Amino acid sequence: MPFRILSLDGGGIRGVIAATILAEIEKQINQPLNEYFNLIAGTSTGALLASALAIGRSSEEIVQLYKQRSSQIFPYRSRFSLKRIPLIMKYGLSAPKFSDDGLIQVIQESFGDIKLFDFVSPMLLVVSYDTITRKPIIFKNWRPEKDYGNVPLWEVCVCSASAPTYFPAHKLDKKVTGAIKNASQYTMKLDENASLVDDVYKNKQIFINSGTGIGQARTITKYEGLTRIAQIDEAWKIIPDQSSTYLINFLYSTIDGGVAANNPSASAVAEALRLGYAIEDISILSIGTGERTRIITYEQAREWGLVEWAQPLIGVLFDASSDIYHYITEQIMHNRLLRLQFKLDREMIGERLSDDIDDASQENINNLIAAAKVYINLPEVQAQLHEFLRI
Repeated sequence: MPFRILSLDGGGIRGVIAATILAEIEKQINQPLNEYFNLIAGTSTGALLASALAIGRSSEEIVQLYKQRSSQIFPYRSRFSLKRIPLIMKYGLSAPKFSDDGLIQVIQESFGDIKLFDFVSPMLLVVSYDTITRKPIIFKNWRPEKDYGNVPLWEVCVCSASAPTYFPAHKLDKKVTGAIKNASQYTMKLDENASLVDDVYKNKQIFINSGTGIGQARTITKYEGLTRIAQIDEAWKIIPDQSSTYLINFLYSTIDGGVAANNPSASAVAEALRLGYAIEDISILSIGTGERTRIITYEQAREWGLVEWAQPLIGVLFDASSDIYHYITEQIMHNRLLRLQFKLDREMIGERLSDDIDDASQENINNLIAAAKVYINLPEVQAQLHEFLRI
């Protein structure tokens, strides 16, 4: 039985490229993408696109969202804009380029009260990164017991799209509650509400909020996910029992998933294999947001310091992440992978295509849309697409 994956790269405003390509594909398959694909994965702007598709929005709706609301997310081009003064007053001269107010408002209005576990088909995978644990966060809608809980869909997208230097990190508050299965002086076994990931609760406080031992708080020093056994720093004065309930309160400091996997294709394939699908049954359509062509010369790379590298480095990291994960996926999937990506140069339509992730000018957005339409309708691309859709 075929298992189809759609993977969507990050790239800020350039996500309109992927949305435009998908709008053309939607016409060809004559079927909503959330019915055609079994798993949709996205990072950053790809997370917004993936989430919208997963809940049944059409690609054309998302193209219009980029056209109509992007200037609210990216309200100016220059870091010296007077509109940035409130951010500088709040965070200092090294403040992010933008407030996340516009980003949050646009995404909140797009998804409303929908939460991650409110739908089970298609599967949705979104990549973010936690600066506290220094580990990727992989949001998935098919494992309700997983570590991050039933997060609002808008917040999943903000976690994935908070690009360093562009937006502040997003704080994701997390509360885990449940029952104590059993305990000793220095350990306790938590119920099925607790995480299956080792040391996810390390250095977090656990509170007994009802039953035997109510009111006590201890710090978890070690946590074993497989058994859900937590060790604590100090013996209980009154050992909790099966009448006791617990609360663990902690937070994640989330930034753009592009620092982990700007191209989430390998993560999606890994999940499909983990779910038991055979490699020969899996196919993956991976869509980029345009390949940068701006050169960083040897002289620049050698001479630049912290100030000069601050913003270009984000683009380098995201590009490298996309390319290396495409390489990994390609080695695994071979001819069961189709990667749609083109260079952001004048050759496609004879007009400038900005590789900036925050160029929300109507001229640039229109040029990106026009280039994406030309690209997806190239005879060689159409041939590759038709071959892929027959898999």
